[in-house]
Parts: sequence; structure tokens; C-alpha cells
Amino acid sequence: MAGEPATDRLVWKRSVGHNNSAYWAAFSRDGKRLATASLDNTVKLWNVADGRHVATLKDHKDGVAFVGFLADGAIVTAGLDSTLKIWSSDGGGPTRSLSGHNGYLPCAAVATTGSLLASGGYDKTVRLWDGESGAALATLTGHESNVQAVAIAANGRTVASGGDDRSIRLWDVETKKTLRILRGHNLTVEALVFSPKDDVLASAGADGTVQVWNLEGKSLASAGDKSVGVKSLAFSPDGQTLAAGGNDGAVRLFRVRDLQQLSRTKAHKNTVYGVAFNPAGSLLASAGFDGAIHIWEVRDK
Repeated sequence: MAGEPATDRLVWKRSVGHNNSAYWAAFSRDGKRLATASLDNTVKLWNVADGRHVATLKDHKDGVAFVGFLADGAIVTAGLDSTLKIWSSDGGGPTRSLSGHNGYLPCAAVATTGSLLASGGYDKTVRLWDGESGAALATLTGHESNVQAVAIAANGRTVASGGDDRSIRLWDVETKKTLRILRGHNLTVEALVFSPKDDVLASAGADGTVQVWNLEGKSLASAGDKSVGVKSLAFSPDGQTLAAGGNDGAVRLFRVRDLQQLSRTKAHKNTVYGVAFNPAGSLLASAGFDGAIHIWEVRDK
């Protein structure tokens, strides 16, 4: 991207990996564990302090596109086999399997508090679930093509979704209705994430742009390079920094308020499918098509 700074704010600490592409990474709420999802049909749990492999979660019949932790420590996974699964925090077998999507399930999100889950699929729908009971809460329709990204606001009242129809929809969780539609990407919307502060939403697309929106639908800042598609986003816990993973194998850090690029790190051989900050904001994990998951120390400058 134009005007890239020389400063590199990510310092490599260690790497773990899968036997196939790594699609997602998530830190546990206490920051002690890292969960990684892969096209090898598994999720692996790692000890963050030393990189020790703790457990492998096996039950999906196809690649696993998402993994996250519920507030009670339970693990949520979403697979290309069209199912979501809930697992105990210790990595034992799944306690329940949630079915309803018809077609690939490439994205999901977990609420910061409570047990709300959201998932998006190739059936053009967004579905809401109760992660504690496994109950299906709603099926949200309106997208004209595959849903590739979903996010849940920190207050649990709004869900965002985006995909191949190039639109972003904001949904009211209580009424199950569309609040507004945002249009700012020229190609597929690949990633969505809400700020921990609830006041902004970040989006990224195959068109190479990263955008920050307020919840009234106004674009507050935009950055990017059409030659570099962006596949993944993560806010730092303080909401001040945005990490973006690109199809060029690089992880970029942006200042949220104006999307000034702070750092670029060549992290993977090819596409970075997942980025995640730990709860303290001191570490960043990146997951790549090359099967590697790298853990980086995040420096201020």
C-alpha cells in the first residue's frame, strides 16, 4: 500500500501450525490459550506462554473456518460442513452441534458477553443462535449472495454481515430486522469487526479497502490499495488500533481514527486469513493459507 512506513511494530515470538491452511485464530478470554482453525478439519488449542499443543478438536467433516470462545469458556467452531459446534473449554468432544445452513459456513462470531452466536453462509442467510442452549433464534434474510463475514457488537444489540453482494447489513438483534445497508466496497466484503467500544464498525474487502463506519452508516475513514485484497481484521482491546491481514501475506496495523498505516509486517507466504489480539493487546496472532500461525509481540513504536 502507498506510503508504507519503515517502522515494524510486530516482533515475532513463536509459531505453531496445521497440516493445511489456517483460517482463524482466537485467544481465550483469560489470554492463556490460543485456538486455531484449519482446512485440515480440526481446531487446535495451544498454550500461549510456551506454544505447547494442548488439544485437538476433531468432529467437523470439512475445513473449519472459525473458532471463538464464549464468555463461559466454551469453544465455538464453524465449518465448511455447514455446522456450528460447541465444545467444552478443556477441548473434549463437542457438547452440541447446530445445523440449519444449506451450503458452506465460512464465517461466525461470538458475543463479548452472554451466549449469542451469529453465523453466515452460502445460503445467503445470517443465523442467530443461543450458544448455551443451542437454540436457533432467527434466520435473517436479505443478502443477494454468499455471506462471507459476520460480527456482533460488544453490547450484543447489533449484528453486521457482508459478502459477495458487496453490501454490509446492520441487523437489530431484538427485532431481527435490518437497521441499514452500507455500501462502500466494490468487491466482496471479506471481513467485519466491531470496536470494543461499540461506536464503530470496520470492514475490509477484496477491493483492497479498509473502512471505518459509525453505526449510523457514515464512513469515517478509508484506506487501501486495490492491488492488495484484505481478508481479516481485528481491533486492539482499547479500540485504537486495527490489524488487517492481506492476500499479499502481510499484516498491517492502522490507527483507527484516520486509518493511517502504522506498520507492515511480511508475516506469511500468502493470504492471511485470520488476525487476533490477546485480551491485553500485547500479542497478535496471525493465521495463514500457508498453515502457519504466528504469535507476535505488539510494540507501541
